[in-house]
Amino acid sequence: MKKALIPTIIFSLLLITLSSCGGSKNKLAIVKPKLDKKPQVENTSETTVEKKEPVILPIQLKYANILNVDPTDLDNTSLYSFIDEWMGAPYLMGGEDMEGVDCSSFAQHLYVNVYGYLLERTSGRQYDSETTDKFLGQEFIEEGDLLFFKRPNVDDETITHVGIYLKNNKFVSASGYSGPEKVRGVKISDLTDEWWQERFICAGRKPLPIYKDNSSNN
Repeated sequence: MKKALIPTIIFSLLLITLSSCGGSKNKLAIVKPKLDKKPQVENTSETTVEKKEPVILPIQLKYANILNVDPTDLDNTSLYSFIDEWMGAPYLMGGEDMEGVDCSSFAQHLYVNVYGYLLERTSGRQYDSETTDKFLGQEFIEEGDLLFFKRPNVDDETITHVGIYLKNNKFVSASGYSGPEKVRGVKISDLTDEWWQERFICAGRKPLPIYKDNSSNN
């Protein structure tokens, strides 16, 4: 009898063991191993980068049309805002304000307000100054350079006029010459005009921060 009970007991134990494993199935939480995630590297060649369109100000549009250049070329908006404020001010020999101004005083006002640089009072002194780097090549003239003029076909080398170069052969000055613009006062003129070409002496460059910034970027 005892030998016959042994297989029965073993079989019963096996059933209990199997039923206990199956019963704990719903009680145990399945924990998934943590995997180290590698950072995803964006494929820049396939990623489309949206370029922001530059903000164009009304002053840029206005003077881009006058100078016949792209508005984005006129990044010195303070320069063109100053010119716009003075545009049309009447010419007056010895004048120093908007009621009447001469060429050298206008240049002086512009340099102080736009570049923070005090020019000499007269065009002759601006020309003769040791800080004026003079050069002849008109192809090298940059925005902000001074332009010097004298009477043509005379031995007298006295500087009679000064202007400030802008873009595309255009310059601004307070002129007593009405010219094709029919304006005696602050206006924008074309350097390639024959009247100005026969009077042009040279350009002059002052040690302005704008030139220092440009050279440091090269």
